[in-house]
Amino acid sequence: MPESPIVSIIIPVCNVWDKTLACLRSLGQYTKGHSIEIIVVDNHSTDATSTELTPLGASLFGQVFRTLRMAENLGFAKACNAGAAAASAPLLYFLNNDTVVTPNWLGPQLVALDAPEVGAVGPLLLYPDNTVQHCGIYVTPFGEVGHLYEQLPASFAAARRPHTLQAITAAAMLLRARDFWDCGGFHEGYVNGFEDVDLCLSLGRKGLGMRVEPRSIVWHHASQTPGRFLQASANSALLTQRQGQWLIPDMHALAASDGYELHIGPTLSTWLALPDRRQAELTAAAKARPALLEDVCRRLLEREPLWRHGWLLLTQALLQRAGPAEALKTFFAQWWLFPDEATLRTMQDLHIQVYGSPDAQLGDMLRKELEADLTTNAQMVRQARKKASARHDLSLLRLCDTWLERYAPAEAGV
Repeated sequence: MPESPIVSIIIPVCNVWDKTLACLRSLGQYTKGHSIEIIVVDNHSTDATSTELTPLGASLFGQVFRTLRMAENLGFAKACNAGAAAASAPLLYFLNNDTVVTPNWLGPQLVALDAPEVGAVGPLLLYPDNTVQHCGIYVTPFGEVGHLYEQLPASFAAARRPHTLQAITAAAMLLRARDFWDCGGFHEGYVNGFEDVDLCLSLGRKGLGMRVEPRSIVWHHASQTPGRFLQASANSALLTQRQGQWLIPDMHALAASDGYELHIGPTLSTWLALPDRRQAELTAAAKARPALLEDVCRRLLEREPLWRHGWLLLTQALLQRAGPAEALKTFFAQWWLFPDEATLRTMQDLHIQVYGSPDAQLGDMLRKELEADLTTNAQMVRQARKKASARHDLSLLRLCDTWLERYAPAEAGV
């Protein structure tokens, strides 16, 4: 009879058999030596999953592999709760089927969860192109959530630093079974979205923190389930209703802890960049070698992709050496880092040089920046400022005042 497992790995699936196959094979290769059980909850798949899952699991894991076949597609929350109810281990690991684990992926997370103040742990998740998919969830000053440093290179130093997090993704999440059930499991009112944020906020109210363990690496294809974002608006509204008062803006604080600054545009878009002093230092270092400007910029940007002036310098160097087509190609790959008016104008100018006419999508984005409803947006900034004042968040207060002074001077300091 097999020993009692320490970790129950719960994998909800619905079709996409090729991803499940790769996930299970990686687990079979890289969970040796750990006391685990694997529970795959099949949300009524209609592809090869329905016939291939059980024999593959048995061949890879033997008696510690189980499947739960649902009579219909119950969605993420209900499937995970069903898997957790069937689990026998004191620790639960929720894992998406579009992930591939790597050597030593589990051990560091188990060590991290040994700390009694930690409620949930996840790995550093990387996209297949070796960029960051997840190293923690941030909250903007306006209550929107996102993944910190998403799509920046895996080598980006800040993505591998420890952060004080309110939430992590359940695409790969380890936590204690007792804490999971004390919080009521995943709230089943969500439909494939924000279940994990809700759970993490509930854990936080128990005095437990979230952590990403960067020594653990898991590859994540992300959003492979059909219809993944169909209920995004309803899920967001439910999160606000249930946890809105506990969802604290922290994007600016997370950025500051790594030496970056949060910027807010007229449409309330947000982005991160180096402070002016650090930008000037890198710019001076690059300009000190004018004959090698392009190469120096590329090397510095590999280490510091949030050096905004560096992208502009590289664009200028490419314009001189290779012409506007190459400059546009390089700049287009990074414009999303700094989505403001100056960046959009630079791209539009390059597009006109290359194609002889403006780009319609860029034009629409630029118009949104220029024609932003500053009155409505000022109201949102004032609301964010009021909440920041109540929390004595001086850095967010300064950010709000800076926005008001720039875009709505009559509202500054209100």
